[in-house]
Amino acid sequence: MTTTEQLLEPYERLAEVLNKIPNGFSIIEDGTHLKVLQWIFTSEEADLTSKMKLRGETPEELSTRLGIPLEGLKEKLEIMVEKGQIRKYTSHNVTKYHLMPFVVGVLEDQVHRMDEEFAQLVEDYLQKSGYPELFGTQPAIHRVIPINRVIKPELTIHPYQVAEQIVENAQSWGVRDCICRKHQELLGNRCEYTKNVCMQFSSRPDAFANSIRTKPITRENAIELLKQTEEEGLIHNSMNVQQGINYFCNCCGCCCGVIRGLTEWDQPSAFVNSNYQIDVDDDLCIACGDCEDRCHFQALEVEDTCIVDLKKCVGCGVCAIVCEDGALALVDRDPSEKIEPPENIKTWMMQKAMARRVDPSDLI
Repeated sequence: MTTTEQLLEPYERLAEVLNKIPNGFSIIEDGTHLKVLQWIFTSEEADLTSKMKLRGETPEELSTRLGIPLEGLKEKLEIMVEKGQIRKYTSHNVTKYHLMPFVVGVLEDQVHRMDEEFAQLVEDYLQKSGYPELFGTQPAIHRVIPINRVIKPELTIHPYQVAEQIVENAQSWGVRDCICRKHQELLGNRCEYTKNVCMQFSSRPDAFANSIRTKPITRENAIELLKQTEEEGLIHNSMNVQQGINYFCNCCGCCCGVIRGLTEWDQPSAFVNSNYQIDVDDDLCIACGDCEDRCHFQALEVEDTCIVDLKKCVGCGVCAIVCEDGALALVDRDPSEKIEPPENIKTWMMQKAMARRVDPSDLI
């Protein structure tokens, strides 16, 4: 084995482990994926991460299972948490350190470290792969959360579709920069939308008190931020599950990696619509064109009235809130077009693993 092969070995093992997680991690023949990992991890960090479990373990458990010294292990793990390589979770005064997916996980947690070099590495990786492991199979990673105030009042709205209710039910709230907008800004493609709008929630009080990536905010701040993003024209996107939603990505079509999966890399399973679609009341529409400018998917065309391409409409409602004449509203899609999200993240991962034909059992 050559010196180069020896240097790459821990990164290749880590790549294989990340790809075994249901979310996937694209393996690219020319090694572009390894360059991404080399920027994020040292060789020693990659080696340790490749041996960790999704369920999480204490330093003592890791030391015993891997046969490595306990001394200094917690300090190494804390540095890796700070660098966004692994996740830490404390429950009942027991702290465990977890392997996490590349997306959503490791990549997003590089938001405080990302520089121009890393932004270009990520762009090369995405352009060469299109991320079919994540975007090419069901269930989709993300689901559009509709703007509830523009849904026809007589329609049934499930709890996982009510953004305000999800925020209200949390015990901690936080906000961080959008990794996608920061990524594009570093590439010289800065867009007009606010960057500091990615929202996180937790069922634990003070969950973000010591975070270096997420700024704690109040419930009231979170509700206000939700409204601000809607007025700005951003799309609420979150994990495609019914229970356990703990973040909102407020997305734009120009930067969002998940939306680009659909619009740029032609991956129809990148995300799913909200199960609603926009409806136009021709008697009220004055063909002002305000709605057309708001759509991130070019689903609207205004002539004598607003015409909707329902194949492109994701049911976000971003267009309807600027219609001062009330001509636009969200209505139910045809039942045959509706997709019910998995119950929780465990169900999602099981379905994704089956769709990808991977077996992550040894990572659990």
